[in-house]
Amino acid sequence: MKPFRWKALVALLVLMANAAISPPGVADAQSLFENRNDNRVDCYQNFTARKRGDTIAIVIVENTDIENRDQRRMDKAGASLSSQGFDYALSGDVGGAAGDLQVSTNSEHARDFRGDAQYRSERELNDRISVTVVDVLTNGNMVVEGSRTISLQGDVRCLKITGTVRQFDVLPNNSVPSYKVADMKLTIDATGAEQAFTSQGWLSRRFNRWWPF
Repeated sequence: MKPFRWKALVALLVLMANAAISPPGVADAQSLFENRNDNRVDCYQNFTARKRGDTIAIVIVENTDIENRDQRRMDKAGASLSSQGFDYALSGDVGGAAGDLQVSTNSEHARDFRGDAQYRSERELNDRISVTVVDVLTNGNMVVEGSRTISLQGDVRCLKITGTVRQFDVLPNNSVPSYKVADMKLTIDATGAEQAFTSQGWLSRRFNRWWPF
């Protein structure tokens, strides 16, 4: 048998075997999503955070405005007036006597108390930080956690944030506002020369703790 005929026979047998294995009426073709890899960019995939290890940006916009006012006034006044009189007279053959006694008392007192207290506090924090999804709950909510530390000329600022984010609240740009983060805990710590100048010393803190006035 010539080599050409032998190769043609082998190719025919292979085609017949594939036709026997494949179900009738089903055509095999390559899928556009078959070779998708999570480590590569996919133009057909949503890039918002969905699973553990993904990152998400939290836009921190916190405004706090507290105003408290307390005013008290107390007045108390009293007056007391008392008057007593006593008259007597004696007479007889030998002589007579007469007397008159008047006793009068007057008392007045007054008390006045006034108090006024005012308290007002305004705080505003605007920042943006990227956090990591550390866990995905059974209902799809994502537990996020992240921190950022900045050191500049001896002053260190550390921002830490934790909370729970719903997948529906994540915007298309993979960010979520801070007011939609449930159980959010935000901590800002500062150390350095600036913090040392704007904070009380250890001795002053002890005196202020027990100072009654």
